[in-house]
Amino acid sequence: LDLIANQVEPPHVHERHLSAHGARHLLAWLAFCAWFIVPRSLAGEPANVLVELNRRPFFLGREYFVLRSGRAQMIVQADRADLGPAFTCLLFDSQNARQSISKEGAFNYVKDHGFADSALQVVLGNFAFTALGHRTETHWVMADGIPAVEAVWWAGGVRVTERISALVEANVFRRTIRLEGAHLLGPESVRLRLALPPRVTPGGAEILLETVRGAQLGVAALDQTPQRLLPDADAIELGPITVAPNGTATVDTVLLVQIPAGDTQDFLQGAHKLVSTGAASEIARTRAAWRVSSSVAIADATIRELFDKARFGLPGMIADDGTMDAGMFEYGAQWVRDTANTALGAIHAGHFEGARHALERILTKMIRPDGVTMIAGGFDTPDREQFDQMGELLHVLKSYRDWTGDDSLVREHRSLLLALVERPLDPRFRDATGMVHNRREFWERTLDDAYELAYQTWVIQGLRDAADLAPALGAEDRVTRWRAEAGRMRDAVLHHPTRALMRDGRLIKRRNVTGEVADRLKDFAGYQGDVPLNTETHHRLLPDASEALPIALGVVDPRSAVARGTLDDLEALWNARWSDGGYDRYDTSSQPDQPGPWPFATCFILRAQHEAGLFDRSRRSLEWLNTVQGGRAGTWFEEIPSVRSLNQSCGLVCWTSAEVALFVVRHWLGIRFEGESLVLRPGLYPGSPPVSADLRFRQGRLRVEIDGSGPIRSARVNGRRGKPRGDGALWLPPDFGGGRIVIRAARGNGQRP
Repeated sequence: LDLIANQVEPPHVHERHLSAHGARHLLAWLAFCAWFIVPRSLAGEPANVLVELNRRPFFLGREYFVLRSGRAQMIVQADRADLGPAFTCLLFDSQNARQSISKEGAFNYVKDHGFADSALQVVLGNFAFTALGHRTETHWVMADGIPAVEAVWWAGGVRVTERISALVEANVFRRTIRLEGAHLLGPESVRLRLALPPRVTPGGAEILLETVRGAQLGVAALDQTPQRLLPDADAIELGPITVAPNGTATVDTVLLVQIPAGDTQDFLQGAHKLVSTGAASEIARTRAAWRVSSSVAIADATIRELFDKARFGLPGMIADDGTMDAGMFEYGAQWVRDTANTALGAIHAGHFEGARHALERILTKMIRPDGVTMIAGGFDTPDREQFDQMGELLHVLKSYRDWTGDDSLVREHRSLLLALVERPLDPRFRDATGMVHNRREFWERTLDDAYELAYQTWVIQGLRDAADLAPALGAEDRVTRWRAEAGRMRDAVLHHPTRALMRDGRLIKRRNVTGEVADRLKDFAGYQGDVPLNTETHHRLLPDASEALPIALGVVDPRSAVARGTLDDLEALWNARWSDGGYDRYDTSSQPDQPGPWPFATCFILRAQHEAGLFDRSRRSLEWLNTVQGGRAGTWFEEIPSVRSLNQSCGLVCWTSAEVALFVVRHWLGIRFEGESLVLRPGLYPGSPPVSADLRFRQGRLRVEIDGSGPIRSARVNGRRGKPRGDGALWLPPDFGGGRIVIRAARGNGQRP
């Protein structure tokens, strides 16, 4: 089981000697061995061990795709090892963050059985095939204008292509199945089986129906394929379907979800209506919704794939009421910082509605009248507040106003937002330096009272954004004070004679109020037996990935010696105790629970590297994000485990997808707002091919074409000449309403994107 669950290296096998092809076969062999080598003390039967391995969030090669239709959320699990069907799904209520704290909470999870019933079976020659992990390829595709999760696998000589998509607002997931006689020597008869968990009741000749855990589920075919219910198998069977050599056959099916379960007859009536129309209106509405979102077209596959994966997944993570589980399969809780930053990514991906839903929830459910912000679903004591959350929310509200032109949320919640802005300025949390201090650090450990760099950074940014939003806040009289306090805090961070968050010309994460640099960690126990805080004697806090935040945000000049020195220090976090890339969130020696490379911490550093012009490092970080486990699906783990105990508690963090979308638009395309003005300062990688971006912007579109890398040489804005400023940036007036911008770069290749 150690070999299977924890990916312990077998004797005489080393990764550098193992090809990708060989690795897949090794995984399959190890999974097969699980049936024989698993101790009976863990599970009475080997089959239960496979259920356990499927239940764990992390397993080598495992990826997840997130979809949402109305209130129903689907998390698709794609495996590369043979632990049973390799392409399965879990169903949740997107408005219940607690439900997705573990897979067992899913509507379709059955104790001691798991969720294997969600897999498609292809029956050929009376044998029921399911997707085999190491022979299954999964990825996002855009199918007829709608994003879909595609799995390609084999049932004998039949190539099977499944595509699952979410129909917006319908509580319906569409599953299209394509059968190809790619390696058949003659025509064959094939049948398809789709199942629900046990206790299924017939819903009529064409509907498979179940009510479970407060939800109602139904499965049906959308086309005229012959079908019959198999009550004993809890399944619906479609076919027979004749597949000829090199011929194809396609079957369209739907999974219907009602949350909470209502009247069965009403549910069936709606299902029959949907089936009778082939879901035509629902499909058309979904296609129209996706036409509105933002897109990027470029021959650079890494950029294109990452942006697509982020924009495809983000709508599945935020419910219509703004609920978002910050860490699926791990936390089951909500933070202002996670929801706000995910909304920021949604804005830059063109999902304005989802961003608004998230912001409305924060403003109505996640902030107390005195400005205290929610942490993990609750509110903490003053000494353990997270002061960054004020700045993160104000930053997102300004971005929402800038990109949509809508400041109604700010106007509607003026009094609450003013309390939020003023809270970190309360004398209880500050001293003569002007900086905020308390015992909680950015990653939520409780330490000695100190000044935390991330808190200063976000309070500075929040005060700046609040000043820009002052007219909507009705707070023009506070602008001078807010800007002065932001300047005072920034000056203290960089120049205070005894308390500056600097050492040797570089930023540091934390300094105690006594003046001592907070670097050596004492009296802090680890949460598991195998983590560094419990197994080692010496522990350091520095460096810390949050040191990149002031550089990424421009609070510190990204081209300064301070920024360069800080980023050089952060290189110690790359490959700290592993060899396949990625940055830890801080020095691994002080990890109490989650040592390993962190994708969203890597995103902080990526953004700072790019702003600093360190394109070689930035590109390395970007390539890692695209290829690390989780990157193939665009649903990243919080960290890639580097100790055994983490495999059972390694969750999926929505924030990372948002960071990726933000990076592409703000840092790589270089499209951002400074004050009231839209500014274009492209940051394409040297030698980049042309790019064309079609971005949602206010009531219309912002279409940007850039012919290559380098500073702007010339530009045309809606057909008229636009002149770059001395800093090489193109500034547009506050009343700019969108249109087409064509940029010729200094090192452009002269081609149209």
